[in-house]
Amino acid sequence: MALKIFIGFVLGVVAGLICRALNFQWFVELSSILGDLFLRALRMIVIPLIFSSLALSVSQLGDISRLSRLGGWTIAYYLITNAVAVTIGLALVNIVQPGFGTMLSEGKPPDLPPLQLKTLLLNIVPANPIEALAKGEMLALIFLALLTGATLLTAREVGEPIHQLLRSLLQLTMIVIHWLLAIAPFGVFGLAVRLAAEFGLAVFLPLAKYALTVIVGLTIHGLLVLPIFAWLFGRVYPFNYLRHFAPALLTAFSTSSSSATLPVTLECAEQAGIRSEVRNFVLPLGATVNMDGTALYEAVAACFVAQAYGIHLSLAEQLLIFVTANLAAIGAAGIPAGGLVTMPFVFQAVGLPVKGMALILPIDRFLDMFRTTVNVLGDIVGCAVVQRVFAKRGFNE
Repeated sequence: MALKIFIGFVLGVVAGLICRALNFQWFVELSSILGDLFLRALRMIVIPLIFSSLALSVSQLGDISRLSRLGGWTIAYYLITNAVAVTIGLALVNIVQPGFGTMLSEGKPPDLPPLQLKTLLLNIVPANPIEALAKGEMLALIFLALLTGATLLTAREVGEPIHQLLRSLLQLTMIVIHWLLAIAPFGVFGLAVRLAAEFGLAVFLPLAKYALTVIVGLTIHGLLVLPIFAWLFGRVYPFNYLRHFAPALLTAFSTSSSSATLPVTLECAEQAGIRSEVRNFVLPLGATVNMDGTALYEAVAACFVAQAYGIHLSLAEQLLIFVTANLAAIGAAGIPAGGLVTMPFVFQAVGLPVKGMALILPIDRFLDMFRTTVNVLGDIVGCAVVQRVFAKRGFNE
């Protein structure tokens, strides 16, 4: 499957470049429809998949104390790796200083709603659960799933009909996932055609230094820091373990959506031997709140824009970026360009003009592929870490 997805992506890039050169816009449009249908199909099953898997994983833990242990270790891992990612990004952007001397056109400022911390916190608890689920508000979805699972865990026999309903929903969703995996190479092909035809190669040249800073940071975190976490705390050989997740990582790279990649990641985790209690809790939660790549990216982007405007950021202001980038990453949706929605939160925290985001928009979609891959990689390593820690402190108790 991984090879087929990779071949689909490569062929899509080649076809996109040819269409760009020969102006075959009709082929790009047709391919885009194919890619969009695949992406919409994946998003279609995200809500029932996250809700049923997360609620079931909580309800099957046996007791509330076990829930607190599993949740505590998972959140601790997420916070630590996010903090490390932002630290790497800030260090690199201060060393390379990609924004100084940059002469870029600001263009039209993006029309994005500012995100306030109060709004972020209030959105966790929905006033209307049905509306929140219909709109796909992921933080509210996770809260409702955890609340449902904890309630079922406490209710026991009374909640058995709902427990059986969720189990059936998860099993039916997994059947659909298997069908979607069969057509994944074609969907990835369509997405790659549009990407290559739209951006080509020359569009990245003016922002090459900035892009390189982000990619180097993501590479350090993804190929050095996270494997170290997997080896030290998960007690797995990193690259032997990660080979099971090649389809998930390639899907993340091509779709730029950790939520859309979740079905593939869950399937890979089962093949890698991750226990159902762990994978059904860690991965759905991580697809929404564990965004190492997004946190790193937003920190670098804020400093880059400040440098491009000639604004000097003090140590205190960079510490504020450190905090807000972590919070913004938690609130970012696991969809393509989801980090752009939370970016104003970081900019406004240190007084940067939000219109400066126009400087980074031309290559945001390109970098989105890399940061989404690191986001998913962080979730994958988290499974190994949490499984080992919880096996010692939870499963055997």
